[in-house]
Order: sequence, then structure tokens, then C-alpha cells
Amino acid sequence: MKERAIVVESKKNLARVEIRRSSACEGCKACSVGRDGKPLRVWASNPIGARVGETVEIELGDKTFLSATLIAYGVPLLAFLLGIFLGFKLSTSLNISSTEPFALLVGLGLMAISFLIIHFITGREEVKTKYSSRITRIILRDNRKY
Repeated sequence: MKERAIVVESKKNLARVEIRRSSACEGCKACSVGRDGKPLRVWASNPIGARVGETVEIELGDKTFLSATLIAYGVPLLAFLLGIFLGFKLSTSLNISSTEPFALLVGLGLMAISFLIIHFITGREEVKTKYSSRITRIILRDNRKY
């Protein structure tokens, strides 16, 4: 997945880039880029030494993007469904009369736990490195003229 962005800050081998909604994004509601007129700002590795004000192309590999999407959405969904199943099994063995509400609570609890686990795992440095974008090329050297 490639996007155009403007470098707004630079630190060592990282750059903070501002991604604006492109024309290809107009009908899509998949992410928050450009919603409410606010651009998305993210940190990206900067192996080519892009400087503040330059328009660059950033890239996140397709496999990396798909695995991040699976982790963010698939794991909590599976935890929720597993929790509902376990909630039904536990309610019968514990003689709980409100089976459905109990199963729902167990499902929501497991989903919340999965979000916490994902949050703590993604805080590790090697995970941040694997799932971060990188600047692949400079498109426009000095963007301040425009």
C-alpha cells in the first residue's frame, strides 16, 4: 500500500508524515484519513533522509497491512465468539438462568482482554518496527513553494 505524504517533522531515522485523502479515497470509509478535514499523521522510517516540507511516498507492505488488519479486527472477533460459546457452556454448568446476557458478558470480557493483549504486544519495539511505514522515495523536493 503506497500513499503520498508530506514530511512535517524529522528525528534521526524517523519522519512524521501527514497523509491527506487522495482521489482514490473519496468513496472509501475504511480509515480516518481526511475525515473532518484533519490529515492523518504517522511516524515512518526514513532511510532516504527526507526533510521537512518534502512530499514523499510512504509504503506499508501488503502482507504487513493484511496481517495488521487481521490482528486488529480478526483476533477480537474470534475472542468475542469464543467468549459467547464459553458463556453458554458455563451458564449451563453453573445453573445460571440468564444464559444469553451471561454469554454476552463473557464474550465482551474476552474481547476486551484481547484488545488489552494486542495493545501491550504492539507497544514492543520489534512489533512497532515491523508494522511501521517507510519512506520509499521523494516526490517533490521543496513543498513550501506551493
